[in-house]
Amino acid sequence: MLRRVVHAGRDLVGARYAALGVLGEDCVVDRFVRAGSPPAPVEPLSPPPADAGILGLLIEEPGPVRLREVAIAPSSLGFAGSQTEVSSLLAVPIRVRGAAFGYFYLVESGRGEFSDEDEQLITSLARTAAVAIENAKLYEDSERRRRWQSVTTDATQSLFAGDHDRPMGVVLQGAMVGAEADLASFADLDEDDVVAELVEGELAEVLAGRHVPIARSILRPVLEQGAPLLVENYGRREDIDEITDPPITSMIAVPLMRGQLVVGAIVLARLQGRRPFDRTDVEQLEAYVGHAGVALELNQSRADQAALAVLREHQRIAADLHDHVIQELFATGMAMQGMVHRTHDPDNQAKLVEFVDAIDATIRRIRTTIFRLNRAPYGGGSLKERLLSVVEDARPALGFTAHAEFSGPLDQAVPDELADHVVAVAREALSNAARHSGATSVRLLVQLSGDTVTLDAIDDGRGIGEPTRSSGLANLERRARDHHGSMEVTQPAKGGTHLHWVARIERP
Repeated sequence: MLRRVVHAGRDLVGARYAALGVLGEDCVVDRFVRAGSPPAPVEPLSPPPADAGILGLLIEEPGPVRLREVAIAPSSLGFAGSQTEVSSLLAVPIRVRGAAFGYFYLVESGRGEFSDEDEQLITSLARTAAVAIENAKLYEDSERRRRWQSVTTDATQSLFAGDHDRPMGVVLQGAMVGAEADLASFADLDEDDVVAELVEGELAEVLAGRHVPIARSILRPVLEQGAPLLVENYGRREDIDEITDPPITSMIAVPLMRGQLVVGAIVLARLQGRRPFDRTDVEQLEAYVGHAGVALELNQSRADQAALAVLREHQRIAADLHDHVIQELFATGMAMQGMVHRTHDPDNQAKLVEFVDAIDATIRRIRTTIFRLNRAPYGGGSLKERLLSVVEDARPALGFTAHAEFSGPLDQAVPDELADHVVAVAREALSNAARHSGATSVRLLVQLSGDTVTLDAIDDGRGIGEPTRSSGLANLERRARDHHGSMEVTQPAKGGTHLHWVARIERP
């Protein structure tokens, strides 16, 4: 519609070319609509400063302006070209609901200069255009609100269903559709830095995980004060340290709240060449994030309840294993151990001893399983939990899950400093098994007996061979010596590698 107004005005008075500069809410021209020659550049031109040249004159004198022999660059009206003087210029403001919407420029009259009649015609056209613009804006706003209502309904229903592993991604994608944005991001604070935790859209690879000091971040008022943000002319802000390439033309951001606490910010942006956001976009995004925040909390509550139900079931299974299975196995082992002395055949005695050892090993494994089942779903800081986390972290490199067994009061009796060394040794041992052994199974045995902590890592691989780098093993040996212990690596008779690490607890 704006292009039709510009072309109609140019044809009405016989101007060589015309432009309509549209003001943003900060009273700065944020885009031009052009007609005639010189042609518009291939790349969009950045709007000139509001106080430059004829633009500044129109701000000071808001009525029609008619000039001859004007020293003005066409680029200041949004055109490309090197011409610095034009023979004539007619500029008329367009006002919608009493507020300045933009300025209509006509340049180079075909008769040499613009007349009073031309000024009256363009002034009348500007008034008529103002009515059409107001109607178009009302229609645009209604369509925008309908679109936001649709994405709000879809996003909240999707979050309530709980079918997504990344609920925040659902929120960001809905916000992008509702605001017709080029990118969306969820940003929060990590100590003194603003971090783009999740990014959707064209700049996802560039921005994901990016850190910006909060003192230099444009999002500071959003994250610290919970205030919404509208930046219409992003490229003109000299205090921005977030994004410079590709250029962003406009940005909006609103806080994501949990009660009175700001947990992050939903940020939307449009790239250069797109029309900037306005206050209506901010209001619609605030309403959308408000609904989405409630849905996210309900989704998290549902996930917490599911995790709690799983934990309770794990505790029930662990109690059954402890109270029934272990006790029965222990009784069976005791009975078999008593039969050893009543059996005179050496071969049968040896087999019974093997069976007893196997039952004892099974009991240790069940105890480790019980500990796993009783772990909190979000982990913890005890030595056993840290060792289990090391086992889980090593699974991708190994291609399987190493078997872990614990014996003794490791969590209660091992000091924190020594616990750090035990975790480091376990990590290095599993890393060596993944890199060098080619094993299909690994056992990690950690036990405390008296004041002695032992860690055994046993695999069924091809052996450690002659390592080209000994720094890893040297570090393990040094950690053992620091705690009056020792470390040795041997090859069992059946093959593989056995790392035996010993440390002693120093008592006051």
